[in-house]
Amino acid sequence: MMLASWVTAAALVVAVLGGGDTSSASRKLYVVNQAGATISIIDEGRLQVDTVLDLRTMGFSANAKPHHVVVEPDGSFWYVTLIGDGRVLKLDRQNRVVAQVAMETPGLMTLDPVHDSLYVGRSMTAVNPPKSLGVIARRSFTLVEEQEILIARPHAIAATADGRWVHTASLAENRIASVETSTGRVTLTTIPGAARSLVQFALSPDGTTMVAGGELSNTLLVFDLRRPPPFVPVQEIAVAGKPWEARFAPDGRTVWVTLLLGNRVAQVDLASGTVVRTIEGRLAQPYSMLLGEDGKSAFVVSQNTGAPQPGQSGHEMHGMAGHSATDGWLSVLDLATGTLRATLMLGTGPTGIGAAGAR
Repeated sequence: MMLASWVTAAALVVAVLGGGDTSSASRKLYVVNQAGATISIIDEGRLQVDTVLDLRTMGFSANAKPHHVVVEPDGSFWYVTLIGDGRVLKLDRQNRVVAQVAMETPGLMTLDPVHDSLYVGRSMTAVNPPKSLGVIARRSFTLVEEQEILIARPHAIAATADGRWVHTASLAENRIASVETSTGRVTLTTIPGAARSLVQFALSPDGTTMVAGGELSNTLLVFDLRRPPPFVPVQEIAVAGKPWEARFAPDGRTVWVTLLLGNRVAQVDLASGTVVRTIEGRLAQPYSMLLGEDGKSAFVVSQNTGAPQPGQSGHEMHGMAGHSATDGWLSVLDLATGTLRATLMLGTGPTGIGAAGAR
């Protein structure tokens, strides 16, 4: 599905490249535009794009491929992975690059909520990415080590609320590697059956439950973190449409999931193990999402790259040849009414979205 016709006029929403008003107390949302080497910074309260950072004017290449963003809980610093340039960046509130670490094909990241560590997985775009996670000390911003994890193509990643474990899942096989942070010991989980291809983890507000969308199995897997690994899924819920990124509602019982192929967002009730509602809102390949600070709105990134072919992984659409790369957008959805509140234009091939307090 391509929604190019109506977005041209809406491009006027985008702020001029360069400095924006950073004095607002509203939370900032950071969206990386992978195919365009830019980053859109949005004021959550005003629902406006404040600033668009052009990495090409900041010493990085046109092929930088910014992929993922995570933000310190207090918003003091934020971090971006550049797949193409092989860098992990640290930026401050004024959007200045204050440090960077070289790393081969960095992908998704997770902040350790207890310790000083930033854990970094690998991108799908490498032919044979290392079977390891980058471990970066956030204050000094130095690469402490590359933790071996013994699984191919580590992608989904999450640190537990108590900082004891970092879990990462393979895109290529039904395996999860769990790293005990105090010892570096790795415990492997193998999930039997057909290929799932777990995209990304999400943790419940109380830290006891972890979910992940299986893009190939069209299921949402649920794990009980009160039990140490290896894991056995406590639920596997059918969610059609290539479930991609999940986020927990504040109640801890509801999970919202983007459906990359379905062009919808699904509301999943964990108690009943069912999809209770789906929402449309000018979505075209909805990729990542996060919930507003009040838990009443969802900010959904649409890539607008065209639907993947049957059997094709959504990761193969990351700026690869043969796919249209047009501007994506951010849909702001009212979760109570299921209506579209606003649409903000982004850059080309947007992927990750991050904000302070998002998990």
